[in-house]
Amino acid sequence: MADAPANIRAHQAEQVLELVWDESTTDRLRYRYLRSMCPCASCRDEWTGERILDPKSIRPDLKLEGMENVGAYAVRFGWNDGHSSGLFTWENLRQLAADQPM
Repeated sequence: MADAPANIRAHQAEQVLELVWDESTTDRLRYRYLRSMCPCASCRDEWTGERILDPKSIRPDLKLEGMENVGAYAVRFGWNDGHSSGLFTWENLRQLAADQPM
């Protein structure tokens, strides 16, 4: 299990979530990418893992309205499109940062 980030910052104007893991590692995830990769059952098929959410349907003015820690292993994001059911583990966020298209 990955350790929690030391700090998480939402940069609303840039639509970027910044995760500071330690003194030498910082990841930046674009909101639209993060929202499109939501692991919840509304956005991905529970059995196959196939994406249900069409990334083209994500609003261009997407904003992060809230973040809630879930235990010591994950965070839940609340978006201005009304969605807030996806739990992103720290490990999942690190992997998304590594896989994020440029």
